[in-house]
Amino acid sequence: MNRTIATTFLFLTGLLLSAPAFSKVKLRTIWGNDMVLQQNSEVVISGTTRSASTVYVTASWNPGKREVVYGDWEGKFQIKLATPKGSEKYYSICFDDGEPLCLNNILVGDVWFCSGQSNMEMPVKGFRGQPVTGSLEAIATAKAERRIRLFTVKNAWSTKPKADGIEGQWTTAGPEAVAEFSAAAYFFADKLNQVIDVPIGIINCSWSMSKIEAWMSKEMLAGFPKIEMPNPNQKEFGWTAGTPTLLFNAMVQPWKGFPIKGMLWYQGEANTPDPQLYKKLFPEMLKGYRGFFNQDKMPFYFVQLAPWKSEHKDSLDWALFRQVQLELSQELQHVGMVHTGDVGDEIFIHPPGKKVVGERLALWALVDAYGFKGFSPTGPVFQSAVVKDSTVEVTFKYGEAGLNPENAGIEGFEIAGNDGYFLPAQAAIINATSVVKVWSDAVAAPVQVRYCFRNYKTGNLVNNFGLPAAPFTYNLKSN
Repeated sequence: MNRTIATTFLFLTGLLLSAPAFSKVKLRTIWGNDMVLQQNSEVVISGTTRSASTVYVTASWNPGKREVVYGDWEGKFQIKLATPKGSEKYYSICFDDGEPLCLNNILVGDVWFCSGQSNMEMPVKGFRGQPVTGSLEAIATAKAERRIRLFTVKNAWSTKPKADGIEGQWTTAGPEAVAEFSAAAYFFADKLNQVIDVPIGIINCSWSMSKIEAWMSKEMLAGFPKIEMPNPNQKEFGWTAGTPTLLFNAMVQPWKGFPIKGMLWYQGEANTPDPQLYKKLFPEMLKGYRGFFNQDKMPFYFVQLAPWKSEHKDSLDWALFRQVQLELSQELQHVGMVHTGDVGDEIFIHPPGKKVVGERLALWALVDAYGFKGFSPTGPVFQSAVVKDSTVEVTFKYGEAGLNPENAGIEGFEIAGNDGYFLPAQAAIINATSVVKVWSDAVAAPVQVRYCFRNYKTGNLVNNFGLPAAPFTYNLKSN
C-alpha cells in the first residue's frame, strides 16, 4: 500500500475510533411535543437507538429520577413511565443516548380515542356543501393555549398489524387545527374541558365509509369463520375501508401501550344491510378494544344513527339497525348511546348537528366515567309496555324527572293489531309519570307498538332535560 494512502487510512480510522458514538433516539410517531398523557397510568414508550446503547430517560414530573434502558441488538427499546395526577402543569420527557431528544409542552390529563366512519371524520368546518352548525363560532374562538390537544390519524391500511408508521402529530387546539379536526370529537372535548379540571387529549382515528370489521383485529374476528380475512400479500382492495382488519392493523395497532380514559364510536351506516351480524360483532369489538387498552371496564360511548331517508324515508333498514344499537346499549356495561332523533336530516347522511352529538357524548362521560349527578346522560329509553283494554302503556327509563310535552300531543308513535298494519297513534303522558299511553281508535286490540321506527321519522318526546327519546319497536305478543 502506498505510504501516503496508508497514513491517511490510519488517521481516519483513528478519528472514527476516538469519536463519540452519538445516535439520536427515534420514537414511534404517536409520541411527540404537545401530547396529552393519561393521568395515573403506566405509559409504554418505545423507540430505537444504536445497537446495545444505553438510554437515559427523565420525566420532568420526577425531576430527581433518571431511568435507564438499553437498546437490544437491533437498537429497539421500550420503557414504562408512571404518570402523575392530571393538572395544568406543562411537562417534558427527555431521552439521552449521547445526543439528547426532548418532548416538550406535554400535559397530563385524560385521553379519549375516537373512531368510526364519515360522521366521526366530518371536520368542524364541515364537508363541502354540508356544514356543521356552530362551526364558525367554534373555529373563530378556538385558543391554542386551552388544555385541549388533538391528534388526527391519517388514513392508512395494512394486511398485517403494524407497530409504528402512523402519519399524524399532536397539535394544540388553535383555529386552524380545530377547523380540520373531527367535529363530534372536538365538541366532546370542548364540553368536557369546560367541566372537569384536567387537560383533554383527543385522538381522531376514523375513515369514511368504513365497516366495523375493518376496525377489528384478526383475533376479534376469530369467532366469525364466514368473514373472509384479507390475503396478507394482497396489494389492492375494491373497498379498503370495508375489508376486515385493514384499518385496525395500520391505524389502531400502533397505539399499543398508549393508555386512554375511554373511547367514542360513531359508525354503523356501512353495516346497515346486516344489523344482526352487527349485533354479534359489536360486543366482540368492545371486548377487543378493552383488552387492547388494558381496561376491562373502559368507558365506551357511541352514537345512534340519525334519521335519514336512505332508499326511502318510510323504509325500515335504518330503523332495524337503530333497534340493534338500542339493544346493545341496554345489554352492555359501561356503554352509553347518544340519541339523535332530533338532529337528523332527510337528505344528508351527515347531519349538521355535530355540536349536539359531541356534547351528548360528554354527558355520558360526565355521568358514567366521572360520577356526576343531578342530570340525565340521555333521553327516554324504552323499558316495558303492557296493554290495558285497547291502550298500550309504555314505561321509559331516564324519564324519572319528567317527560314532555306533558300537556300536548306526542308525535311519532304507531301501533298495529294482528294484521301487522301500523297506524299513527295518539299518545299522552300519564299523570306526570314516566309512562306514556298510546292508542288508536282504529286498533281495538294492539299487539305491536313503536316510536319513530322508520328510516326518517321524527317525534317530540323528550325528558325534562330536553333530551330526545330513542326510537324503538316492541311486539307485545312475543314478550
